Amino acid sequence: MPDKRAQTRRPAPISYRPPKGKTAEFDARVAASGLSANAFITEAIFGRNRYRPGELQALAGLLARTAHIGDRLHEIELAGIGANALPIEAAQRDLADIRTALIALMGRAP
Repeated sequence: MPDKRAQTRRPAPISYRPPKGKTAEFDARVAASGLSANAFITEAIFGRNRYRPGELQALAGLLARTAHIGDRLHEIELAGIGANALPIEAAQRDLADIRTALIALMGRAP
């Protein structure tokens, strides 16, 4: 009769041991990343697959700030300051580009 535990065993884990003298640097890099050691190694091997803690909040904050600036520029434009019309329009286009890039970074559709 086959052993039931042998059939449900998980594969042995893959471990990593930094080279001698590099342990402190490895630990510092993991701590600075804000990820677990496993997530840090996975990201290093397979590339970035998720946002680090706080990045989505930072992106959302930048998106809100660009919206506020865009609103203020629109108010200035409506106030009739004709001499500044071209720079305001250029700034609004730039803000639209920034907004599109931020939304894409957040993984959302514009």
